[in-house]
Amino acid sequence: MLVGALTMGSFAFADIQAPPGAKWNWSRKLSRSLANLAYGTTEYPITWQKVERQDGVNAAASSMVVEGTTRTIVRVGYGLFELVTFPFPAYKGGYKPPYYKDERFDTWYGYEEFPPQLGFTSQARYSRTTNW
Repeated sequence: MLVGALTMGSFAFADIQAPPGAKWNWSRKLSRSLANLAYGTTEYPITWQKVERQDGVNAAASSMVVEGTTRTIVRVGYGLFELVTFPFPAYKGGYKPPYYKDERFDTWYGYEEFPPQLGFTSQARYSRTTNW
């Protein structure tokens, strides 16, 4: 009886957290590929904004053509790759994005998981209203 109680009590301390790769699955990979295909061209205006802030309008015009085209082609290429391979874990045995991401250190090189958003969108995940 005591052994049974100790055994049942040990199940209560089981680890119920999700594994590290649980965030990325086949449906997220499919949605990422469709977003890259549909909105990959948003790299053009984002490139314009980044260069215009740092170097001015003339530099932004030429850099938008060169760097924007490069980033769009890379993003659409990854979108096609992930669309074809979405049912299978292709990159390092999982569904994580296969492209280089180094946004913390250098915002020019590296790609976010999804294409950049245009416009004045708020990234705040909370409401400014007060609950009494």
